[in-house]
Order: sequence, then C-alpha cells, then structure tokens
Amino acid sequence: MNRILYSGVALATCMMSSHALAGQLTAWVIDGDSEKPYFTQLQETFNAKYGAEGITLNVVPIPSYNEAIQAATLSGGLPDVIMLDGPNMASVAWAGTIQPIGDLLDPAILEDLLPAIKAQGTYGPQEEFYFVSPYDSGTILWGNKAMLEKAGVRIPTSVDDAWTRAEMGEALAKLAALPEVEWPLDVKMNYGAGEWMTYGFSPFAQSNGGDIIDRQTWTAEGTINSDANVDTLTTLQDWNKAGYIVPASAGDNKFYGEKTAALSWVGNWMWPAHREGLGDDLVLIPPPAFGEAGPISANGGWGWAVPSSSSNLADVKVFLNYAMSSEQVAAYADTTGYVPSRASAIPLSKTYGEGGAGELFAKLAACCAVVRPVHPAYPVITNAWATAVVNVLSGDVDVKSELDRAAKTIDQDIADNDGYPPFGQ
Repeated sequence: MNRILYSGVALATCMMSSHALAGQLTAWVIDGDSEKPYFTQLQETFNAKYGAEGITLNVVPIPSYNEAIQAATLSGGLPDVIMLDGPNMASVAWAGTIQPIGDLLDPAILEDLLPAIKAQGTYGPQEEFYFVSPYDSGTILWGNKAMLEKAGVRIPTSVDDAWTRAEMGEALAKLAALPEVEWPLDVKMNYGAGEWMTYGFSPFAQSNGGDIIDRQTWTAEGTINSDANVDTLTTLQDWNKAGYIVPASAGDNKFYGEKTAALSWVGNWMWPAHREGLGDDLVLIPPPAFGEAGPISANGGWGWAVPSSSSNLADVKVFLNYAMSSEQVAAYADTTGYVPSRASAIPLSKTYGEGGAGELFAKLAACCAVVRPVHPAYPVITNAWATAVVNVLSGDVDVKSELDRAAKTIDQDIADNDGYPPFGQ
C-alpha cells in the first residue's frame, strides 16, 4: 500500500483523512502565494524519487493555517507533519504538542544548518531539536543610491564597513537636507505593534550589548530594561524627534513608491517591491553597528515540525531529509526569496550564492543573525517589548519607564507559570 504525505484543502477534510486512512502520512503546509510554486515542485520531485518505494507526497496548502492548527490541536486531529512559525515553536513544544526531530534528521544536515537556524530549532535546557526551517529571513538597510550619492553619504557594502550608530545619524542628517526627502528612514512603523517590533528592533539592542531577556536565567529585569537598551531606544527616539523616521500614518511606500525616503529598514520580503520601484538605484546596506557587537540581523521563519501524535516516523524521516536536502533548500530560497538555511545550499542558489544579488543577506544570515528567545513565554516577551518600542517611537515618553513596565510584565507571566518548567529549574 502506498503511504501518502497529504495536506488537505480544508481542516475538516484533513482531520477526517488523518483518522480514516490508517497508515498514511498527512503533512499540512501554509497557504502562501510565494510558497505555492515551491510546494508544487516538492511534490513532483519527491514522488518521482520515492513513488516506487511506496511513499507518495501530495501537497495542498491549507487556508487559515494557524486556526486550523489550533483547532486540530484541541480536537486531537493533528497530522503527522506540520509547519510552524519559528518564534511559536517553544510554546508549542512546552505544551507537548510536538516531539523532538533531531534523531530523524541526517547528522550532516544538522551540522550544515546556519547557526541561527539551529538555535531556532533547539528547545529547552536539554537542548533537544524540535523544528527545522528550510530558509532564514533577515533585516537589512535598503538604500536609494541616487539620494545617498547626492547627499555625499558613504555606502557600506559589507559587514566589515557597516555604519556605526554615529555614522548613521550623520547620514540621516545629510539625507534630511535633500529637498526631495520627506523622511530619511522608513522603519515600517506602519506595521503596528506586532511581531515586527521585536523582529526589526531587537537587533539594534543586541548590537549594543542588550537583549530582551536574559537567556540563562530567563528573567527580564535587568536585561530588557538595561542601560544598553535604554541607550539604544533613546537614540531611535531622538531620530524620530528629529523628523528622520517615516511615521506610521504615512503608510508603506515612501521608500519604494513615492521615493521620499532614502533608506528602509525591513526584511527580504520587500525585495520585489523595492526592485520594481527603484531598479538600478536599489542598494543593499548592512545593518548599522549600534555598539561593540557589530551589525546584527533578525532571524526566523516557517519550518517543519512533527506532532507528538505522529507514529510513522520512518516515512516522516524520509520526507524531512528530502525537504532539507541542499537542493531543496536552495530551490525554496530561489522560489520564495528567502535565504537558504544550509551553508551547502547557499552556493546552489542563484540569488544568494557568490555574486548573487542577495549575497549580503546570506553573509548576514551566516555571521550575524540572532534568534528570538526560544522560550514558552515568547508571546508575552515579544508583546511587552513591542509595546515599549511603539510607545517610545510614538511620543515623548520616558524610555526607562517603558522598559521597566515590559520587564514586570514578562517576569510576572513567567512567575505565574512557575518558570515554565523545565526552564528555570
């Protein structure tokens, strides 16, 4: 009998299939437009390779994916393979919903993962591996070359010659003086008080020696409200007061559409819009070095996990190792625009290999990406930090007070959950 890796078009169908078709594997995947061509390719090539062995892959993305996962978790109807968003992995693992997958992956794959990708999938004091992503995302400064040159601003090209914080401030002042520049820097305030505020702004803090929680003691007091973080957010607040930052009310397209902003701090998902809007004037600039840690990029994305209820691990192992092969990881990158998660896949990528348009992104992912805290309290951690950042960049508030409030919120949640054992034990 053929064993089918199947992801259904609707939750009810998927749940019925996973229980009614004994012995078959079910895999659910996200319903993203950029991912669809990749999943079509994954299905076709997997079937060509393993169909004769009795393993067949059928990939049909599920709409309203997070809601489907939540409903199936409650009903006990999770399939054998699922996708998760990296920052959510720890809370799902703590709840017992997924199982470790380190023994299912070829050791050569684990060894080849970029450092931040491996850190993203590693959970708990025992450092077990629960989650693997075929890609990484990252933050970078996108620049309008014509504006930068007109303002006499040096354009860094590598991590080694990134702007310091002072140099970036000077660049913003020069750009602000150009008549065509309304605000020099877009930091996507229009994204609101969501995950972007952690993904996009914690790298500045980490570059300056800060963080949003102590990753050894798992306490926020003294870390999220540290002098280093106060210093970092005060600089950003000063830039905002000086009129350097595009306000949330101005929308999304000041950099690539109206071209009244000269720089944009955002991730690689904006590449198509930036390329279309600026053409040859688009330049990629490494993150600024806010402090002695140097340039830091964000990290994270969707990847593969295995529910605790999954028992047909032999077939799951075949699937995971195929999906995480160098060739498939490179294909995912070139299809979706994200950075390959394996070092050996980067040279295979047209976009991110040597001389490719995204080579700087790949180098940042390999050297300078920092994973968001892999802890069950992460939903509370990120919300507390994001709220503080939005408040700091929305008015003349006291930075230390905002961060003190964030520290109390996080530590109270951790205390209320007895430290989220086995953390804190």
